Order: sequence, then structure tokens, then C-alpha cells
Amino acid sequence: MKKDEILAKAHEEKTDEMENFVQDKSMKWIFMAMFICLCVFSYTRLERDMQIEDYAATLNIAASVGLIYRYVKAKQRQNLILGIILGTVGIGFAVLYFLKYFGA
Repeated sequence: MKKDEILAKAHEEKTDEMENFVQDKSMKWIFMAMFICLCVFSYTRLERDMQIEDYAATLNIAASVGLIYRYVKAKQRQNLILGIILGTVGIGFAVLYFLKYFGA
């Protein structure tokens, strides 16, 4: 393939590498902010003997979805394994939350 053909094909794709990079980085910052907030809120709930299973489920399931998405796109096995583990833990916390919530 010649240089002009490669440039034409890249232009047709209409994807901006910088946009993709910024979006990926922003997701990392969003996840970090969510993690810090959930830790602070969980701590304040624990201090008052309140349940935190809903927060733990939210964090684990969100991380799981992100890791499984990374596996689908990049095919890195460690992302799949960690995604499955966090998803399972998240579902466990969700089950505990609903069992406590509905008084079972």
C-alpha cells in the first residue's frame, strides 16, 4: 500500500486517535473518583452500622464491565479473569444487599 492510499484510508475512518486517548483517560479518572467517593461514603455508613453492600456491588460490577470490555477489545486474558472475579464478587454483594433489603 502506498502512502497516499494509507492516508486516504485513515481519513475515511474518521476516528481521531487523540479523542480516543482522551476518552480512555477520562474513564480512568471517572473510575478513580467513583472509587474514592464510594470508599468515603462506605466508611461513613460503616461508622453508623449501616450496610455498604450496595456500594461494594456498584464498584465491583462497574470495574468488571470495564475489564471485560478491555478483554473484548485487546484480548488480554488477565482482564477477563479479573473481570469475572470482580463481577462474581459484585453479584455476591448485590445478593447480600437484596437479602438484607427484603428482610430474608
